[in-house]
Amino acid sequence: MQPAEYEAWYHTRRGNWIGATEFALLQGLLQAAPNESLLDVGCGTGYFTRRFAQQGLQVTGVDPDAAMLAYAQSQNSTIAYLQGSAVTLPFPDRQFDHVSAITSLCFINDPQAALQEMWRVCRKSVVLGLLNRHSLLYWQKHHRGAYRGARWDTAAEVSLWCRQLIPQPVETRMRSAIVVPSASTIARGLEAVWPTVVPFGSFLAVVFRKPMI
Repeated sequence: MQPAEYEAWYHTRRGNWIGATEFALLQGLLQAAPNESLLDVGCGTGYFTRRFAQQGLQVTGVDPDAAMLAYAQSQNSTIAYLQGSAVTLPFPDRQFDHVSAITSLCFINDPQAALQEMWRVCRKSVVLGLLNRHSLLYWQKHHRGAYRGARWDTAAEVSLWCRQLIPQPVETRMRSAIVVPSASTIARGLEAVWPTVVPFGSFLAVVFRKPMI
C-alpha cells in the first residue's frame, strides 16, 4: 500500500473514528506528561506520531520504510524521523521517556526481540497497539487487504512477553477497543458503554511500565 493511500484511510468516516478511539485508549494508558520524550516505533506515515506530538510530547519516529518516512516528514517537518529496525533500535539505553508501537509489532517476526529493544531504550514505559485475535475483526479481515500477513495476538501471549522482559519487575495494564469495527451508529453506541477491560475489542492496547527508582 502506498503511503498516501494508507494515510487516506484515517480520513474516512470509519478510519477517523477508529483512529481517534484507539489513540484515546493509548493516551489513557500511557499517562505521559507534556514535554516528555517518546519514540514511535514503526511510525509509518506518522498518523499516531503526529497525534502524540499534538499532546505536547517531544516525539521521534522510526520506521524501516523510506517512502513512509518521506511521507511522514512531508506532513510535519518539525518531527524527527529516522530509518531503522525495531529489533536493532539506533539509540542508547534509556534514551526516551516512553516508546510506542502502534500495530507495527504485528508485522515483526520476533515480537519479543523488538519489545526488548523498546524496553531497553525507554526510561518509563512502552505502550503497544496490537491486533486482537479474540475479536470480531479477526474473523472478518484477518486474511484480507492490509491485514494480510499480520500477526494477531492475544492477551495471554502479551502477558508472556511481559514476563520475559529484562529487567523485571514490570507493571502491566491492558485494555481493548473497537468491539464492532463498522463505525455505524450501533457500533459507536456499543463502544461508548462496552468496558475496555473486556479483552474482545479488535484493538488490544497494553502498557508496560518500569518501576520508579
